[in-house]
Amino acid sequence: MTMTAITPVDFAFVSAKLHGMRSKLYEAERIEPLTSLRSTFEMAASVFPSLDVRSRTRFERALVEVHVRDLVRVRTFLEGRNREFFDWQLERYRVENLKVLLRGWKTKLPQSDIESLLVELPTDYDLPVADVLATDKINDVIHMMPRKAFAEGIRRGVIQFHDSDKLYYIEAGLDAEYLKELCVRARRLRMLDRRQVNALLRMELLIYNILFVMRARLNYDVPEQDIREFIVTGRGPAPETHKIVAVLQADGFENMLAALPDRKMLLGSADDPHDIGELQRGMWERLYLLANRLFYRALFHMGCVEAFYTIKRVELQNLIRVAELLRQEKPSSEIQRELIRLPEA
Repeated sequence: MTMTAITPVDFAFVSAKLHGMRSKLYEAERIEPLTSLRSTFEMAASVFPSLDVRSRTRFERALVEVHVRDLVRVRTFLEGRNREFFDWQLERYRVENLKVLLRGWKTKLPQSDIESLLVELPTDYDLPVADVLATDKINDVIHMMPRKAFAEGIRRGVIQFHDSDKLYYIEAGLDAEYLKELCVRARRLRMLDRRQVNALLRMELLIYNILFVMRARLNYDVPEQDIREFIVTGRGPAPETHKIVAVLQADGFENMLAALPDRKMLLGSADDPHDIGELQRGMWERLYLLANRLFYRALFHMGCVEAFYTIKRVELQNLIRVAELLRQEKPSSEIQRELIRLPEA
């Protein structure tokens, strides 16, 4: 059979594929029936009828693995700078696996236990699990990293880690370096692709920084000077520093909320959220709305791909949230209130 090569500019084909893939996502009326099931096990049987996922952990891993497989399919449509940018977005899931590995390394869990918690990724996203577990020195771990950004991320938080014995700082460093490299690759995209991708990235990075600062101060009591080191600001899609500093310097959730930059973009006309969880859901709903608009408007450019990537992440967050709340035996009406939904325009 003759295969047709897909070029970077053949976004008519790519968009058609993405629209077909989106029709199968758990959005709106497709996800609501899951909220009425009696347990996580019923949900697993509904979502993966042919897969044995009796444990909650295995089910959530399967959700992420299928999510990543879908994104790998999207990657096959891309080439050049677009492929390089999208490749790095898949590194997000290796970063999450690395965090799991480092927690197991710190607590000296057996390798088999750690591997049972890792999400199965394509082989080009493997980690040196055995080598990491064979050393007790964080500097050795740094030298084993398969990506320079991973090594830099660990190095960025290593002083606070040694002082506090908390992996929190290394995980914050990994997130910051991952996002820093994402911004670098976004800036390499062609002009129209870059403009569309940055519309989403700019908002996502602002949301990330706000939630990072709030959780660091309110939940973990991290000193202000330590928080500043891990805020992602600068050129391109990264927000300006002053937008985040106002939130950082405010005291308490209400004052932080009052210092929120670009409130209309982040929350629309919604009432003030009562806690960080509600704030996160509200901001992600606005990001979801922006991605949905871009998905239908950017049919012939990279913006459609980035929009689909964001929509897929919303789907995954919602599926995991439904599973968590079913486990807590929450009623369907309460679960539905916790979902990230498309707000009214």
